[in-house]
Amino acid sequence: MPEMKYFIVYANWKPEIQGLDSVKEAMEKYTKVIEEAGCKVKLWGSALGVPETALIVIKGSPENYLKLLPLQAPYTNTRTHVVLTF
Repeated sequence: MPEMKYFIVYANWKPEIQGLDSVKEAMEKYTKVIEEAGCKVKLWGSALGVPETALIVIKGSPENYLKLLPLQAPYTNTRTHVVLTF
C-alpha cells in the first residue's frame, strides 16, 4: 500500500543563521525537535538549481510531520514536496 513517508523541504536559512558553523549548530538543535515529533532527518544541505538555500529530507508520518512548528525551524519560506512510496 502506498505511504506518504518522506518530506523534502526547500527553504531559506533565517537571516541570523550565517556561515556553515551556524547552520550546523542550528540543524543539530532542530534535528532533536524533529526526532521528538517522531520523525527523522535523512539528510540536509543545499540543493543546486533551486532558489532556496536549504534542503532538508525528513522521514515520518504525515501526522508526526504536522507536529513540527515552523517557528522552531532555523529556516523560513518553505515549500515541501511529499514523497509517496510504493
